Amino acid sequence: MKTLFILGCAFLSTSVAFTQINPTADEEKAMKTVAVADSGWTRGGTLIINSAATYLNQWAAGGNNAVNLASLVNYNINYKKGNNVWANTFDLAYGLQLLGLGERAIKTDDKIDITSKYGRKASSKWYYAALLNFKTQMAPGFAVGSNGIPLWDLPKISDFLAPAFALGSLGMDYIPNKDLTVFISPITYRGIIVRDDILAAQGAFGVEKGEVGVNDFGELVVLREGQNFRTEIGAYLRVQYLKTIMKNVTWSSRLELYSNYLEDPQNVDLNWQNLISMKTNDWLTTTIFAHWIYDDNTTVFRDFDDATQTPTNPGPGLQSKFVLGLGLSFRL
Repeated sequence: MKTLFILGCAFLSTSVAFTQINPTADEEKAMKTVAVADSGWTRGGTLIINSAATYLNQWAAGGNNAVNLASLVNYNINYKKGNNVWANTFDLAYGLQLLGLGERAIKTDDKIDITSKYGRKASSKWYYAALLNFKTQMAPGFAVGSNGIPLWDLPKISDFLAPAFALGSLGMDYIPNKDLTVFISPITYRGIIVRDDILAAQGAFGVEKGEVGVNDFGELVVLREGQNFRTEIGAYLRVQYLKTIMKNVTWSSRLELYSNYLEDPQNVDLNWQNLISMKTNDWLTTTIFAHWIYDDNTTVFRDFDDATQTPTNPGPGLQSKFVLGLGLSFRL
């Protein structure tokens, strides 16, 4: 029904050195490098912290005081020896914005994304492969009004493990060079978890719905329970690309496509993340991040009724996020 693109992610780096008297720091580092290489294990990652603040006092043009804070963590634990390759990636992100004094903080980013992929060499560029992936978020999310501010008096639209996506795939991994990896799976299981009973009763994220009502206090209550879990079988494609565009400038991209054999296989779900990082010095990094999502089971509100102050026109749609950040980068 729709074909969409969605941009992928990766994170930046700086270095931290440790000193020790005997042996020297350089000697210890060399010994650790050799030990890791001999065992086949490598590990490392990046922590990025972006922040911004605005303070206004008797500002004639108007505006709000604001504080923004966002953090990104990417950590990899990999194994490669002989014909075996095992890659494990942990991606975490969380961001908050505070508008005005005494106002409630607004969530601007929230992600838990864990992937483990094992491959065994089939030829010079192909591997037999198995992949596991788990995605969810940390905190509740709320629908936004016409000004982009969450409407706290409306029920939440997401929460921790609501949703969560558990995916398992068997397929082939194509690795033509160090920059590109293409994982192709005709056999993929995807489980969708909706832990929140109100959301499950509303049929959120494609689970079988129940029925909700309103109590005397105007709060939503479950009249008939919905399902907290949905099972899908389909095909999955995952493309990862990392390229140094020029000195101190890198572009990383991850594209995921999924088709559910059991229901509307033509409606392909997409998740595309892109990150361009420009390293200013050992500590400062500028990032440009873009993320697009289309999920046929996820309802978004595509319009807003100013008269009733409620979001309208629910249904599947393209979700977009763009972030420009300047912050500190630390190698883990």
